[in-house]
Amino acid sequence: MTDPADNSSADVRRGGLTRGDIVESALAMVSDEGIAAVTMRRLADKIGVTPMALYHHVPNKGVLLDLVVEQVGADLRLAHDGRHWIEQIRSYALQWRDVLHSYPGVAGYLLRQEAPPAMAWRIIDDAVSLMVEAGFDERQATRAYAGLVSFVLARCDQEEVISKHAAAAEAKAEAKGAPAAGSADDDLTDDRIRARLTVAHSNVDLGRVASYLSELSADEHFTYMLDCMLAGIDAESHG
Repeated sequence: MTDPADNSSADVRRGGLTRGDIVESALAMVSDEGIAAVTMRRLADKIGVTPMALYHHVPNKGVLLDLVVEQVGADLRLAHDGRHWIEQIRSYALQWRDVLHSYPGVAGYLLRQEAPPAMAWRIIDDAVSLMVEAGFDERQATRAYAGLVSFVLARCDQEEVISKHAAAAEAKAEAKGAPAAGSADDDLTDDRIRARLTVAHSNVDLGRVASYLSELSADEHFTYMLDCMLAGIDAESHG
């Protein structure tokens, strides 16, 4: 991955346009339409210039997206305010979830990068240093951080996919003039689920399991798993 910092001096006006203008417009596009919608041509049309005008400042789409990602969450910082490390990391993870959902597709983009962008190293330094202050050694803190950030990114990416599927299903129902659909599991009973399976354990009511899944909100899922991970990391550090 190209480090956007390598070309930081390129923020020089050419015909009234700056790299900052380009990144700001791309950020707005990501916020409105998702990172997958960004192309150099579409961005040029949005700004009102030719694509070649963008290439004077940004050599290709990959560098542009790196620059955009560097700005996502640029103002988020761990407090280092004396609270227990779990409280600080938990708050930080929840803030990152909110920010990532403000820029659809960025979580998935970060998951698929071959190497961490510069922004990721800032977060690593912030999080690992907090955990070292709390008594972890560097290796423990790094392993814990890696697990936590993988969960946050993967879960945010999954939530966006689920949201898209739900929106598509609702749009399809509206196009057919059908009433808004309820949970996909509304009509799932134990017998109906078992009829689809060749083998199932007899001590589980799969109909109830389906209802438990349908009542679990995205917020509850995220915070439950986050709290479990933090509790496990804390327990290991005292083992």
